Amino acid sequence: MEKVKIELQDISKSYYSETTVTQALRKISLSFAEHEFVAITGESGSGKSTLLNIIGGMDNFDDGEMFVDGQPTFQYDEQDWEEYRRNKIGYVFQDYSLVGHYTALANVMSALLIMGYEQERAEETAMNYLAQVGLHGFETHRASELSSGQKQRLSIARALAKDTGIIVADEPTGNLDSDTGDQIVSLLRDLSRERLVIMVTHNYDQAEAYVTRKIRLHDGRVVSDVSVNQEASGQDTQTAERETEEAKEKLSEELKKAGSSVRMRSEKEEKKRQNKVAAYFAGMNRRTQRGRAFLFTFFLFVVSTVSFLFIGELFQHADDTLTKEYSTSVFKKEDRERLVVKREDGKEITQEDIEKFNSLSNVVMADSCDYANDINYYMEEGEDYKYIYGIQKGVMGNEIKSVSFLNEKRFMLSTDCIAKEDLAEGRLPETRNEIVLYSADKKDLEKEILFYFQSRNSWGPNEYYCKEMTVVGLLKEETEQVYFSKELCNMLSLGMDYGEYRLYTQYDKWYGDYKLKREYIPVIGDDLEKDEIRISYKNEQTGPLGKVLFHFDACDRNKVRTGETKEQDAVVVEDFHEGTENILEFSEEFFYQYCPKDRGSIQASVYLTSYAKVDSVIRKLERMGYGAQSTYRVGVTDYVEELVNERMTIIGISIFGLVAILLAEVLILRSLMKIRVKDYFVLKFIGMRMHLIRKISYYEILAYCLAAIVVTVIIMWILRIAGVSIIGEMMWYYSFGAYLVFVVYNFVVSVLTVASFNHLLKGRLNA
Repeated sequence: MEKVKIELQDISKSYYSETTVTQALRKISLSFAEHEFVAITGESGSGKSTLLNIIGGMDNFDDGEMFVDGQPTFQYDEQDWEEYRRNKIGYVFQDYSLVGHYTALANVMSALLIMGYEQERAEETAMNYLAQVGLHGFETHRASELSSGQKQRLSIARALAKDTGIIVADEPTGNLDSDTGDQIVSLLRDLSRERLVIMVTHNYDQAEAYVTRKIRLHDGRVVSDVSVNQEASGQDTQTAERETEEAKEKLSEELKKAGSSVRMRSEKEEKKRQNKVAAYFAGMNRRTQRGRAFLFTFFLFVVSTVSFLFIGELFQHADDTLTKEYSTSVFKKEDRERLVVKREDGKEITQEDIEKFNSLSNVVMADSCDYANDINYYMEEGEDYKYIYGIQKGVMGNEIKSVSFLNEKRFMLSTDCIAKEDLAEGRLPETRNEIVLYSADKKDLEKEILFYFQSRNSWGPNEYYCKEMTVVGLLKEETEQVYFSKELCNMLSLGMDYGEYRLYTQYDKWYGDYKLKREYIPVIGDDLEKDEIRISYKNEQTGPLGKVLFHFDACDRNKVRTGETKEQDAVVVEDFHEGTENILEFSEEFFYQYCPKDRGSIQASVYLTSYAKVDSVIRKLERMGYGAQSTYRVGVTDYVEELVNERMTIIGISIFGLVAILLAEVLILRSLMKIRVKDYFVLKFIGMRMHLIRKISYYEILAYCLAAIVVTVIIMWILRIAGVSIIGEMMWYYSFGAYLVFVVYNFVVSVLTVASFNHLLKGRLNA
């Protein structure tokens, strides 16, 4: 007596709608044994497919009990039914239920991978099954390209690959012509010699010669259950077994080896294998549906690009400093990218320090002459300055001219900021009266240009110095910036770095003291000697002054701190220089006697690629033993209402935009993913667990998301290099943290999308 595989006891099933109840099965009691080929017949609506779905674990029954290998199923939960479909049932459907965009080989391999085979063995075994059903040579054809008969053979090969004891076939010949249908029924008859085959058919005449049992249903009840073709079936079975015994033994041995390796896996190894299987299916989906893959990637690219812009705006406007008004009272030069840097030990900035600054990422240049960076220079008459002529009332009644400055956008930089390699012609300055600038005309080399210098914050609002400069070098890169010698920069910033300087004049014998004691700005007069000094023409009305007392703090910070000062007589020459009255010229010998030529500054200016890098560079400098601060942040004062409102508007739009694209992606992408529901139905019914189906969706969409992120970043960098200013400025704010937020946001949105789809999918697959 054959071993009973399936036993049904009083099985009933009803379907419910809003207005009606339809009873599909009414107390069905049947049993099925090994080596049976059962045909279930009956008119439409008799309950044939419902009965088959209950046997196959694709539908639940309302009443009664189903025993599988003698074990009841009443306590089965969703996971138990998954295991049942996976390990007990092979499916053959009327519509074939193949994954159309997979190859024939991939369709069969899918079942084997789901069963736990390694990929290499799954491919080898699948080839054998394809050959067994007559599909040798069609391995690389897509399922959608096969004929109807070939598709049904492929469906049978996939059912065979599961190596289950039961095969259920729902109208397997319904879409086939007569000859092909006969071939399929014959193939199923051969399979029944080793397993139980249950077939629902509307054309019993076609199956009559092959089946061993006929069950007829009517109105949800069994009205006939008879055995047929028993003698012929037994003879055919013996003949077939003799003819194929060697092939079966070989295949059985392979299956045992594969099955043994599956059973021996540890839980950790199995989890790793399942991840690998999910990645395999996700990769196959991408490869076999390139159009769909492009559509998903393009959509995610759009989402990625928009989120990149919104996140960039949030980081760009995170600092409210940019909404404040800048005051030039501290640093005359308004420059967002400028840092003032000092050594923590208080010593002077050296060339070694400058080299360290320049070695840092996001540093454009460094200038040891920091104070000079706030000194304006004027070089082009009519654009930078103009002359105003008038009559000065006084002793002499001479005609005078004064200077009106028009453009205060030019500031001094020293030759620390350039190198010999930056020159197209000439050399770097070697004396204080030499400069380097850009000019396309080589004739400008050795040209002399009149410069005016003004430092409102340290000299006062009306003071200026005038000097002719010689062009000794021409730059390669076009720029309006002029570079001055460090000697000149240090000379003009002497009072800012080294204390106060005073001139005593008009000695009063009665009081025994000088009546005038004013501060002055010391500079060098090239033609003066020894103790000679020259005053401004504005003091011309006072006449020659002769000897005066020169009082100074000795250009030594340590002596300045202790209050130690020196005094020396000086001789005022009878000619005058063009400059304000507080500019005082000394001979070079006199000047450098007390203010050493090789002195440096206690602070440097460091210029960055962008304001966005201020904090990161400051942290680097602090770790190196320097103190640093942003001149822009020091200079800002009160909030500007218009800028504050603009900032808050941009932040609000960016946050709203990120939320909106999250919702849009979830809704739109989930709708696009519904196209795959049928494929997941197929995978579920051949035994794939729901958690693995969900994992495939995650792997696939996250791969598209990663591709979209990479493409977005590449395009943004291309636009930045191409000089798109909006993108370029935003990109400076994309530090590691910003990129991390961008990547995490896009992955989170994709994960939420897949989670939403998987929730929908679970409902559809369990419906």
